[in-house]
Amino acid sequence: MAISHPEPSSVQHASAFEVVVATQDVRLHDEAKQLKQVIGKQNRPTTFIVYFGQGGVEIRRSNKADKKGHKVDFNTIDRRTGAGNLSRKQLFPKAIGNETKTVLDITAGLGADSAMLALMGYTVRAVERSPIISVLLRDGLHRANKNPELHNALGGRLALAEADSRVIMQNIDFVDVVYMDPMFPPKRKKSALPQGSIQMLQAVVGYDDDVQTKELFDLAMNTATKRVVVKRPNYAPFFRENPTFVHKGKLVRYEVYGAQK
Repeated sequence: MAISHPEPSSVQHASAFEVVVATQDVRLHDEAKQLKQVIGKQNRPTTFIVYFGQGGVEIRRSNKADKKGHKVDFNTIDRRTGAGNLSRKQLFPKAIGNETKTVLDITAGLGADSAMLALMGYTVRAVERSPIISVLLRDGLHRANKNPELHNALGGRLALAEADSRVIMQNIDFVDVVYMDPMFPPKRKKSALPQGSIQMLQAVVGYDDDVQTKELFDLAMNTATKRVVVKRPNYAPFFRENPTFVHKGKLVRYEVYGAQK
């Protein structure tokens, strides 16, 4: 898959990184070399290590460099159907729409939502700006495709793009649904961050800027042919007044807005 990289100066990470290579895998060596070129010289104290090892790519804290870190692992997704995790009766696919065929995820993050949609049968293009998170995504999909059962379940329906979503939306020909899950700050400033991979993601990319998020939404409304779906924590204000539908769970809700295209 051809990958277009955003310019190094266009992607600001919330933390500083060091790239460590501890494998002879040619694919991972190439990824590490490319990442070093993209993120450039770090002039801040290193907080995280992007670790390229035999088990794939991980992000580790610098002060715990010998401990296992976080990586994208689609093998851990609960793939039960029926009334299970991949049932289209769940709130997420209800928001996406049963008649939907194609989805553009413009805030891919660690890719769990995109992978779940692909496993449900949707054709998904997941876009992520951060070159660091994009490396984890590509590695996760590479390992997923090495698992015959998971490879067959995904069915080639998940494609990744390291790019600015604004550019993608301005050049895409057709997509049914645009999905976005912008990073939203915790309810209270002093609240502990969510544990595990989500905490790591927030530490790497920070929170999404309101102005840029609004720009993404406006572009999404003019890109999707059926609807735009925005995932929000329940404590957050609605993204826009008068959504077409709202599918609310215990912690998050999916706001559905009719497309303007």
